[in-house]
Amino acid sequence: MNIICQFCKSKNFAAERPSDGKFTSCCRKGKIKLEKPSDALGNDLLYPNFLLDLLTNPNNPDYKNFHNNIRSYNSVVSFVSMGAKVVYFSGGGPYVFKVHGQICHRTSHIQSVNGQAPQYAQLYVNNITQATEIRVNHPANEQCNIRILDQIYRFFRQRNRCLTHTTCFERLNRE
Repeated sequence: MNIICQFCKSKNFAAERPSDGKFTSCCRKGKIKLEKPSDALGNDLLYPNFLLDLLTNPNNPDYKNFHNNIRSYNSVVSFVSMGAKVVYFSGGGPYVFKVHGQICHRTSHIQSVNGQAPQYAQLYVNNITQATEIRVNHPANEQCNIRILDQIYRFFRQRNRCLTHTTCFERLNRE
């Protein structure tokens, strides 16, 4: 993916380039303009330095692990997951993702039920160390590096006003 769209600067494969050289799959030849992410005061939001380094610096010792497991890192910090009845096809041909029925969000109660390990949003009401340990010990996250998870979670805690104060769970336990 080394061909850059002249309008939105997205990265594309050379084989995707149309005959006129103007990409349509990303920004419809410049017709779609996405606003830069900004905070409440209108300041541009940039990638956090640690994340930018993980994404772009091959000399970072965690670069390869992050790239190989990027979907796991994304999933591990989610509040919900997608639920659906997926229809699988047998035979050849390109991969097709087909859903039968309705798509839903799987989420959790604010506190664990019946001694289950905390999951999804429940992990955001635990202390940082406990939440990171729970995330890294989940079988789906076995390839994730605890240092990277800790950096991501600490970034969220620093930037999200709701997570920087005493958590709901801690307040509930005191009452």
